[in-house]
Amino acid sequence: MRVRRQFFRGVDAPDRDAAWGTIRRAGVYHRLADARRLAHLFLPFAIDPSPDRTHSSPVTATVDLGAIRHNAQVLQDRADGAELMAIIKADAYGHGMLPVARALNAEGVRHFGVARLAEGIRLREDGHTARILVLGAPAPAQLPRYAEYDLDVTVPSPTVAAAVARHARPDAPLRAHVLVDTGMGRLGLPPDDAPAVLSQLGASAGVTLAGLWTHFATADEPDSSFAQTQLERFEAVVAQHATDVQHVHAANTGALLTLGKRTHDVSPSLVRSGIALYGLAATPELAAQLDLRPAMQLTARVTQLKTVPAGTPVSYGADWEAPRRTRIATLGIGYGDGYPRLCSGRASVRIGDCTRPVVGTICMDMCMVDLGPPDRPPATQVSRGDEAVLFGPSGPTVYEVARWSETIPYEICCKVSPRVPRHYASSRNARTAAPASAPDSTNCHTTSLHLRDRPQ
Repeated sequence: MRVRRQFFRGVDAPDRDAAWGTIRRAGVYHRLADARRLAHLFLPFAIDPSPDRTHSSPVTATVDLGAIRHNAQVLQDRADGAELMAIIKADAYGHGMLPVARALNAEGVRHFGVARLAEGIRLREDGHTARILVLGAPAPAQLPRYAEYDLDVTVPSPTVAAAVARHARPDAPLRAHVLVDTGMGRLGLPPDDAPAVLSQLGASAGVTLAGLWTHFATADEPDSSFAQTQLERFEAVVAQHATDVQHVHAANTGALLTLGKRTHDVSPSLVRSGIALYGLAATPELAAQLDLRPAMQLTARVTQLKTVPAGTPVSYGADWEAPRRTRIATLGIGYGDGYPRLCSGRASVRIGDCTRPVVGTICMDMCMVDLGPPDRPPATQVSRGDEAVLFGPSGPTVYEVARWSETIPYEICCKVSPRVPRHYASSRNARTAAPASAPDSTNCHTTSLHLRDRPQ
């Protein structure tokens, strides 16, 4: 999209779009894309799609692309020869889809999964030539766009299969991945319907059977009998379908960890991984099975410091009162930035080489931290403009923030707002880069919370 704007600066949008379509049909786009792809391959971290606005923002999400590359290597090793499909939907779980895709492409990843058509188009217009599967169900009217941008389409029903067969042409082919619902209850064909759909698509001109897949509902749970049942149902479909497909894929991150090679013991095969690419899993126990490195650190600056007398209420509802003369730091982050309001009275942050509690109700744009007595560390060590770590390698973990806010780590990362600038860093040697360590908490003073009512 940026390339389009640069080429047609000052041209009205309808004329710009028409001209761009002409360029694509003439094949010029593909040569531009090749040039951009080569640039990203050799300079994958020098090209950042968004300006660095961190100097003027009170909050920053720092994303370690080296950690993501390391995690991809770990997952590829775990896949036992199957290829990795990197799931980068929802802006790469909040980490930034385009920089993450470039980093993974440089690491040799050649398959990507997104949730929506617009995400796939954005990747293509950024110059990516890898295979891109749109995991969500398509609307029939969207199918020409799939052909135009060479995106793989999910086929979750006979209705969509009929639409794909109707729209596909030799000069506008469609690549189909047939989704079998083995127990997720979300999208997909009943197992008994899959062979007929596979046969229909296999006999349709212009249709390539690119994949056959399913998705597990409980693979994150150790020793899940239901995941085993799902796998058996899928194996039965794989064994009986008469039409060859390019890829069979079932394993998500959880299945890769709990079910193992059986989920991808076919050839050729893919494993789909999302959350683990970003250094996380559904639980810390699952993450501990692999050498994963969390990729995101969320920080906020101190925008004001004040000393308040004992009994002073803080924030909306006046639910928290200072138990003594207290130094309060106001941070420039709130639920408008994706820091959950449910963390009110529950969370802590890393500040001044100590862990300190968040007090009072978290606001849309701010939250408050108790630094303790004003004449003792860390109050004496913290200045306006200093950074506090909300989560990340140098502070509380994403799992802790998820627990405080009664949700899962996926949501914590995805909820980091687009208004939060992303700063990208990377260690070139992903294998040997040491993970960041938390500062020493020696001489930190803890504070008991005095809440009239804990926010619910």
